[in-house]
Amino acid sequence: MAGEQIPFQEAIDFVAGKVNLPTRRYDDLKHGAHVRGFSVAGVTRDDMLGDFRAAIEKARVQGTGFKEFQKDFDAIVDRTGWLFNARGSTDGERRAWRARIIYTTNMRTSYMAGRYKQLTDPDVLKYRPYWQYVHSGALHPRLQHLAWDGKVWAANDPIWDRIYPPNGWGCGCDVEALSRREMQALGKDAPDEAPELVRYDGIDPRTGEKEERIGGIGRGWEYNVGKEWLDGVVPTELREPLPAYQPDAPAPANLPDLPAPAVAKSRDLMPEGLEPKAYVEGFLKRFDLKKGEGPFRDKSGGLITISRSLFEQRMPDGTVVGLKSDKRGRGQYAKLLADTIIAPDEIWVDWAAMKSGVVLRRAYLKRIILPDGRALFVRFEWTNRGWVAVTGFDTKDDYLRNYRRGALLYRRPE
Repeated sequence: MAGEQIPFQEAIDFVAGKVNLPTRRYDDLKHGAHVRGFSVAGVTRDDMLGDFRAAIEKARVQGTGFKEFQKDFDAIVDRTGWLFNARGSTDGERRAWRARIIYTTNMRTSYMAGRYKQLTDPDVLKYRPYWQYVHSGALHPRLQHLAWDGKVWAANDPIWDRIYPPNGWGCGCDVEALSRREMQALGKDAPDEAPELVRYDGIDPRTGEKEERIGGIGRGWEYNVGKEWLDGVVPTELREPLPAYQPDAPAPANLPDLPAPAVAKSRDLMPEGLEPKAYVEGFLKRFDLKKGEGPFRDKSGGLITISRSLFEQRMPDGTVVGLKSDKRGRGQYAKLLADTIIAPDEIWVDWAAMKSGVVLRRAYLKRIILPDGRALFVRFEWTNRGWVAVTGFDTKDDYLRNYRRGALLYRRPE
């Protein structure tokens, strides 16, 4: 896998376009969220995450290799006192193990995403329309990966949506593009028949929801990192990192219009004049969570917590003094607030200035046509300080631009 550390522009671009997203665990993010976001499991401080990103970018841009990254890793740990999960019986072994995980994961995914962009270039596809699966040659191979070794399929075969490498932690498998003549030189007159993947239902341990698993592919790796990068839910012109905080930061240039608004039915509204707790219950039931509250994986692949506390009013000492579910008369829209998180038009991440400092803010946006014909705009914001809902009836694009700032994580397909 030495070739993966060689710098090339497509791999550099993949890393450069990421958004720093603090996480506590690796599966706080899933699939496309890992493509769009740069994260290190257990790193929740923005400054520390920035240090790790700088170390990975140095490795990706300069090709400095693992030993240099390990020096950077040690320096970050020594400076911050980071307590991390790792394997090993000594501090040195634990550091080496964790550094290797961070380095390999980022270098492999950026390498394979960059390779995908190269291999799908129209000129390359015209000459080399077939791809061969190449096993890494690991001493202790995954049997399914070994079974795919040497198989040739058309570059546009749907099989690559699932088994384009990497296909698990530490997977070093690759893909080689072939011309028809090169395929024939392997003794093949036509591509191999695509294998029947073993699909089965698993459970997302964070949310308790069903998720599809594929035999031989590690959980969370059953997607094509390159295709997700190039053809995912974020438009090409908006695949930019999150800029540093600045007051009154402008919205990104060339913003496309929001997707067409959803149309609400009468049953999507709640009666006016109910007790605040009734609106909270209406909101929570929309998520169909087994215990009424708990972790929820949003459309970007990120994990958030849905609970009654979203609406609790607290004193400075933390004492709960009431519910804000009917603040400014928005209680009747409680179900639509939930729908904004469940099926948003867009999800953005940006910076918010608080009394305690600048924090990362996640925002869910949605436009809705109400049964009476009025257009409603909803923005549900989350920071580590809590949730804030913004609703209004001004849905003009010029006005909505004020709420579309930072870095885009998700956009609803039209």
